[in-house]
Amino acid sequence: MDLIDKKILCELDLNCRTPVSKIAKKLRISRNVASYRIKNLEESGIITKYICSVNLGLLGYKTYKIYFKLGGKKEAEKRFVDALIKNKQIIHFLKTEGSFDYSIVIAIKNIRELDDFLMNLKNNFKDLIKDYLISIIVYSKIFKLHKLLFGQKQGILKFEKYSGEDKQVTIDEKDIKILKELSQAANLSIIELAKRTKLSIDVIKYRLKNLNQRLISSYRVMLNLNKLGYYHYVIMLRVRQATKQDEEKLISWCSLKRNVIYCTKRIGYFDFEINVAIKNINELNQFLSELKTEFGEMIDSYDTIINSQLLKLDYAPF
Repeated sequence: MDLIDKKILCELDLNCRTPVSKIAKKLRISRNVASYRIKNLEESGIITKYICSVNLGLLGYKTYKIYFKLGGKKEAEKRFVDALIKNKQIIHFLKTEGSFDYSIVIAIKNIRELDDFLMNLKNNFKDLIKDYLISIIVYSKIFKLHKLLFGQKQGILKFEKYSGEDKQVTIDEKDIKILKELSQAANLSIIELAKRTKLSIDVIKYRLKNLNQRLISSYRVMLNLNKLGYYHYVIMLRVRQATKQDEEKLISWCSLKRNVIYCTKRIGYFDFEINVAIKNINELNQFLSELKTEFGEMIDSYDTIINSQLLKLDYAPF
């Protein structure tokens, strides 16, 4: 990639529904050049998906993250993967390397749904699942791609609360149709959205405006970090003790580190997860050394895994 490719990716990361003509004008290139570059980024596998992030807490959902350690036959593992991909409650599903083999994020309305899910899964794969860890997501801090590609400081893109919100938003079947389409292809044009949902263009425009104001957090691009020369590491921190000031200091530190792409606070065995784009083992060791130097008194222990393959991402669990 050259400078223009990187700038295009940053614009799509901010809002992947931005018209190509506007991106071209901002970057002072022709529309044809911008379209050609985007197509090449897609065909080369750097851009993998355009996603629409929905604030599920406003719809009454709580989201939990579960890490699984497996041990068994490959046939059973394949059935496990297929079952989770098909489950509409699973909004994020990753193959991981390290202490755990897979991670999922599940969106559910109440604790009984979570209990039913785990009970069924453990019964169906009792010889496969060796261990699991579960945590509730409190919030996420997601940073602008500018920070990774250009070293832009203080690059907070958004603040997402996945757990329950005080104020609830109501949506109907037309909204659900739109969100389901956008969850898999957030860059769809108004005309294409109208065709796929069988709604009029005017209805799509009106509904999208309301959804953007009330429910949709962002439209952004998903990238294959390996194609950019990075490995996606997750540093899972178990905190000994921390005040609000300590927490703010950790988040501020992450915002200043160029290779931190997002971090989350959790309630569970691990208290924080820091997601970093790492080029090699020396860079990882340097990052961990700086983290321990800065927060050694706060951190009780940590673990690391690599997110190796995205199996599912769908913010529409309905």
